[in-house]
Amino acid sequence: MAERLARLGTNGWFLMHDVHWPGRPLARLEHVLVGPGGVLVVNAKNWSGHVDVVDGALRQNGHDRFPAVETALAQAAAVAAVLPPPWRRLVRSLICLTAQPELRGTTGSGIEVRGIDCLAAAVTDLPDVLDAPSALLLYAQLGQLLTRPQVPEAGAFRNPVYRPHAEGRATGRPGTDDLKTDAPARSGAALRRSVQRHPVHRRPVSPHYLYGRDRRPGTVLRVVGRSLVAGIVSAALLAPLLWLLWEWLPK
Repeated sequence: MAERLARLGTNGWFLMHDVHWPGRPLARLEHVLVGPGGVLVVNAKNWSGHVDVVDGALRQNGHDRFPAVETALAQAAAVAAVLPPPWRRLVRSLICLTAQPELRGTTGSGIEVRGIDCLAAAVTDLPDVLDAPSALLLYAQLGQLLTRPQVPEAGAFRNPVYRPHAEGRATGRPGTDDLKTDAPARSGAALRRSVQRHPVHRRPVSPHYLYGRDRRPGTVLRVVGRSLVAGIVSAALLAPLLWLLWEWLPK
């Protein structure tokens, strides 16, 4: 695949392979081309069986492969999002099938599907929208954006935490971000009064849950020992009363 795309260099196309998918640090873009026809994200597929495009739907052995089309659309949208607005409309996506070299088709969403033997023609037949200096400038800027390290934000994989300002934006009510930031810091006494007026209500824990959580061997032995002691004491207290009842009953 890379060898086929490298031949497009004589037509003014610049290539990038295995670069970042913007906004998804763990995902990659296989091939990105920048040239006279704009920006083209190429997604290679090695599908077996019969693959065709029927009524705008990409199918493999009669089954709709719309998720692949959605992925191609998402890749083009992600690359377009990092570009300046005038260049966003120049980004498109293409699915290349290596096991169906002569396939040609276009899905209903506008994603072109080409076999590997038809790939070069599909790229060179794109209408020219960039001159050589503009294509080189766009290639340089996009190369910096797609090759620099992308690290997830700290705490991105932690459990979600309630944030009042997020609720304010979602519901239309003012949140903590809407407060004035130049307000003087409150004193310790003021903070204590605020906490007293707005106590934190914790959900009570069920006693059954506490028992299950503390159900360790030592705890079980203590419970059994206490039950035995209580039984012996109860028997000692009831023994005289039972003896009197036995003596008073008629023989």
